Amino acid sequence: MYDLIYIYEFKGDLSREIAGIKDADYVGFWKESGYSFLFFKQPKRQYLEKLSIPIRSELTIRHEDWESGAPLRMIKVGNITLHPPWETPSKSEGLHICIDPGMAFGSGYHPSTKGCLLLLQNLFSHSAPETVLDLGTGTGLLSIVCLKLGSMRACAVDNNNLSIEMARLNRRLNSVTEQMHIVMADALDLVCLPAELLVANMHYAVIDEITRLEAFYTKRYYLLSGLLASESYKISERLRERLTLVDTWADNFWFSHLFKSKL
Repeated sequence: MYDLIYIYEFKGDLSREIAGIKDADYVGFWKESGYSFLFFKQPKRQYLEKLSIPIRSELTIRHEDWESGAPLRMIKVGNITLHPPWETPSKSEGLHICIDPGMAFGSGYHPSTKGCLLLLQNLFSHSAPETVLDLGTGTGLLSIVCLKLGSMRACAVDNNNLSIEMARLNRRLNSVTEQMHIVMADALDLVCLPAELLVANMHYAVIDEITRLEAFYTKRYYLLSGLLASESYKISERLRERLTLVDTWADNFWFSHLFKSKL
């Protein structure tokens, strides 16, 4: 476990240079809008000054502040116990899922993620979709949960390289490497992939776009989350002619919906 995170910003792409980093304190790499961000558990200015691009800025924050102010600890959502690698849960009934969020999002604390976990447990209690398409996978948590609940295969998609790194790590921590395929791409480009269940815990703007595509309407079940009240209403109104609303969960103005195809 680590309490502090040291973030170093660079203007430019460090993808190739960081590929060989073996430092034990290295947490991950984030590339966005022409900038690179490197995350470490200990100060690394002297080490990073050897790179070809100069350090633009550095920031030190508490890890829990990155995760919406919530300390990373064991939590239980329904019959699922989520725990970080540095905590070992006691033997009990239900599923135990090990999640290291690193600097990606998806530790299970956000209401939108909790809603997904509860709705998935309800769905799998009577029907287990064999294949899952998880758009905006983050840490890979929802794909892993689906596989542990009974799915045979999951395709986890994200366009953020740091999320991809953490999803790969969590796939290994939960022994689902063979069943979980991870792809770095935009959700709009891969919404067409065949699957029995589509999961999208994402920003409203992306859900708004993918639900306008004909390729979206080729699954049996749809779990949509990350929506505020007004956004939830707009999406539900658009989908009601082609999908049936099966289940809803709400907390602190965040809504999660489970839909089923009418076909």
